[in-house]
Amino acid sequence: MPAVVVVTEVFANLAQTAARARGYEHLEMLVLPHPMETRSAEEVIRIAEAQAEELLRLLIDPRPVSQFDADHS
Repeated sequence: MPAVVVVTEVFANLAQTAARARGYEHLEMLVLPHPMETRSAEEVIRIAEAQAEELLRLLIDPRPVSQFDADHS
């Protein structure tokens, strides 16, 4: 089953470490700007709209394992 972790920049390393510790070395991750909670609703919507296509791509057509490792090492 496809899965993507969505995190903000400051939590990307922690999420990757946690995923690897649980045996999910190749879990796809979409990293958003940080912080989100101080942004206006309009800005959050713009970010979501800008990232929606990438999120769908990660779910439908994940990168090969070698590309994931290169991007997240």
